[in-house]
Amino acid sequence: MRTVPWTARAVWIVLPVATTLLSMVTMTAAATSGVRWMLREPIALGWLLLFCTWLTAVVVTKRHRPVFTVALAPVIALVTLVAAVSGACTWVGFTLSEAALNDYAHAVVAGTAGEGQKRVGLFTVTSPQRLTQGGVSFAIAGSGSFLSLERYGMAYLPKGADDGGEFDELDRHLGGDWYLWMTD
Repeated sequence: MRTVPWTARAVWIVLPVATTLLSMVTMTAAATSGVRWMLREPIALGWLLLFCTWLTAVVVTKRHRPVFTVALAPVIALVTLVAAVSGACTWVGFTLSEAALNDYAHAVVAGTAGEGQKRVGLFTVTSPQRLTQGGVSFAIAGSGSFLSLERYGMAYLPKGADDGGEFDELDRHLGGDWYLWMTD
């Protein structure tokens, strides 16, 4: 009868758990559009350390590798990468924050929202502006790319996307009266 050392078992339990936790942090940060979110938290370093740990565990525990758990960490990482790059995290973040965003938009229209950065749902917003026909626009802090000046924001357009042509740079429809915009 072959005995498996406790350290080999512990590694293959801890790695998927650590991958799942880092995946949740990554997807929460990826709710902000663009790729700048990778620098905001030590996400890239976390994934690098996790990969090195996984690779070391594969080499060191050669005799005691449970096939399912060896593959679990890379599968979780791949699903996270696809979700973060595809924009699914932004859509989920918007869906979870839609009620708070609606309240904030109505406060901006009423003139009761303050200036500066404010946390609204999962997003940190800045530069709120009232638009004609009851619309609102604001930038998302920490969005965009670290190699260019692109910046993302959201627009609440109750009359629709073509309500006077105030926005030429609408990127996509998020849901309801909400749109994502981008500037370079």
